[in-house]
Amino acid sequence: MNKISILFLFIISSFCFGQKFNSGIVLGINTSQVSFDNLSGFNKIGIRSGAFVNQNFNKFQGQIGLLYINKGSREHVNADTYSEGYKLQLNYIEIPISFKKRIYRNIDGELGLGISYLLNWTEKYDGYDNYGIEMEKLEYSVHIGFEYEIRQNLYLNSRLSNSIIPVRSHASDNIHKWYHGQYNTSISFVLYYYILKK
Repeated sequence: MNKISILFLFIISSFCFGQKFNSGIVLGINTSQVSFDNLSGFNKIGIRSGAFVNQNFNKFQGQIGLLYINKGSREHVNADTYSEGYKLQLNYIEIPISFKKRIYRNIDGELGLGISYLLNWTEKYDGYDNYGIEMEKLEYSVHIGFEYEIRQNLYLNSRLSNSIIPVRSHASDNIHKWYHGQYNTSISFVLYYYILKK
């Protein structure tokens, strides 16, 4: 975790030193799933919140954030059953680095990478602890998204993110041709509010 903090401070100082930078807060929801857990659908809903700074360059905008984000997986259970089903809860601190470019009027497209540190996690079935293979502490991911300007200083962001390195091994230790373990996939919908904008 200390390495993540040092990395964040180094990048943000490089961003801000001698530059006219913008900053603000982030708040919204994150829907997620985990590949190869025998479930499907973005049934796990959590939060995505934190802060960001960005800098305008000639043809694009660079942005870095510090976010608290929930990921994981959840079994969809019918309302007429007493089963709570399977639930995997992963709580991360994430540093996403994005590059944004205006693509149409008040809509921006974004591409980026992220590094996340796993704060804690739980794995349950029917409300009881049911821990499997240990999760990796660090997650490396890539993301793509769009951002819509609602009004001055307020933006709606939608982002698709996926791990590029497994967050843990398969339960059976099998290795597929393209997939070597379990990966996080998430779709988020958040509001960006600028506190400082130049």
